[in-house]
Amino acid sequence: MVWDLRLKGPFSASPVAADGRLYIVNEKGLTQVVKLGDKPEIEASNDLADDMLATPAIAADCIFLRSDGWLYCIGK
Repeated sequence: MVWDLRLKGPFSASPVAADGRLYIVNEKGLTQVVKLGDKPEIEASNDLADDMLATPAIAADCIFLRSDGWLYCIGK
């Protein structure tokens, strides 16, 4: 084992990695951003408070999150 980190779950979606970060969304819509490295750290937590089971997608410098009723696009 290289490292472990406790996150708020439960999870159905798979994590995705981009730009040195791991993006993980739980079933209640809490997205946790983990900065990767020798010692990972939770860099941000964003709660959309919406049921989410789908794996996030990353494209065009955005992260796309699909809930039961919405498609969210978060980017600059």
